[in-house]
Amino acid sequence: MIKNALYYPYIGFQDPNWVKGMALFYESIYRIVPDNIIPEDHQELQSLLEDPAIGRMIEPSKYAGEASSEFFVNKDRWGAAAFVFGDEDDAVEHTLSRIHNAKTDEQVKQLFNSLGYGELDSDWFNVPTELASHYMLYLANSIAKRNQLNLITDEWAPWTATSYYNLDGCFDDYVPLYEQNNEYSDDPFALFSLMVGEITPINISEIPGDEIIKFREARKDEISRFRNAIYNFYCELQKLEDPVVRQDTINAKIKELIQAKEDYQRSADVIKAKGWFGVSFMGVSAPVTLGNLFNIPSASVITLGITSLALGGIFNIKATKDQLQNLQKTSPVSALVSMSNSFKRYNRQHKEVGMNYLAYDCMEEFIND
Repeated sequence: MIKNALYYPYIGFQDPNWVKGMALFYESIYRIVPDNIIPEDHQELQSLLEDPAIGRMIEPSKYAGEASSEFFVNKDRWGAAAFVFGDEDDAVEHTLSRIHNAKTDEQVKQLFNSLGYGELDSDWFNVPTELASHYMLYLANSIAKRNQLNLITDEWAPWTATSYYNLDGCFDDYVPLYEQNNEYSDDPFALFSLMVGEITPINISEIPGDEIIKFREARKDEISRFRNAIYNFYCELQKLEDPVVRQDTINAKIKELIQAKEDYQRSADVIKAKGWFGVSFMGVSAPVTLGNLFNIPSASVITLGITSLALGGIFNIKATKDQLQNLQKTSPVSALVSMSNSFKRYNRQHKEVGMNYLAYDCMEEFIND
């Protein structure tokens, strides 16, 4: 289910328009905040944060041990560039970020100290942003999985990293061009991107927080139906039965999602929405034959139902059916990227670097590192 979300990788809410947009969609939005820390939120969000479900705080210390263990195992196995620090022959100047010691366990604290990034005081470490971001990704994933929360972010990089880690690094290359019948055509699974456009009112900056709270209360049924329609379609795409049998079911789910989204948009008369923009961007693990069913070229996007709903193929996945089914049950993931245009207008304006290709490019860069 996708009704609740965990915001990461930061403590404070700095982009008021993005947070307000997510509050229109999610029932509760949590964040990772150590005890006795007061987040520095944008002043414009004060009235919205009067709703206790927005910005709820999860204390991280009890999750730090599990996150630390996974972090260290994969640090050694993948050897990603962002994990490597302190080599005098390859010294690189890193930007630094603060990370609270309650988010770490003794192993991670010893690592920070061994690399020369000691505590600024009794509560905070000052470490390279790459290192902090990678560790925080493990911590956020641990909290999300154990509490059935969607991970949400307003940045591209966490989306690619989350997808990579949740599939245990089992990516190969582009999803193949199906008409070519090349040597990869028999690869069983792929990572697809599901995009739901036009999810945020274009006048979101003009809508005060207390009006959004009223919308959440008055239109909870329409919001819930929209969320459920996205989740049901998301789950249908990941089923592994014969694609010919599934085609009618998938098309029916598309129609249900389009209707639910239209009802959701109409219900925004409460907040006087003047139009819509923005994109919800989700990673979907599914059989490669799904791309053949929708005729999706490599790293491209096809529009479904002539609306702001699209599906794209990015990477082949070297994983088993059981692994993917377990992933679906244990790791609900999405990244909601608030953009100035819907994906249709975005792709028209950037013909050579469309939105789905941008996601592929981010993923490829992350894997190459």
